[in-house]
Amino acid sequence: MRSEQKRLARMQLEETLKPFHGVKSIPMPARGWIRAVRDALGMTGRQLAKRLKVKPPRITVLEHDETEGRVTLDTLKRTAEVMDCVV
Repeated sequence: MRSEQKRLARMQLEETLKPFHGVKSIPMPARGWIRAVRDALGMTGRQLAKRLKVKPPRITVLEHDETEGRVTLDTLKRTAEVMDCVV
């Protein structure tokens, strides 16, 4: 890609990502987003495990991994989908 095309592509990307700039300032809940949403929905770990088709101990690992920054985007997306959090 020529330098002018690269510059234009970067400007377009920056414009597309502008709505997300404020997200960095939102702190993650101490127990993680998955646990916070699950608690807000009144959902037990066992219920989430059933929806994800995993064993209940996996939910404990998942929530811990999220707080440690070791969860994949695919796992977060799948979890959000089964919790009906994706719009």
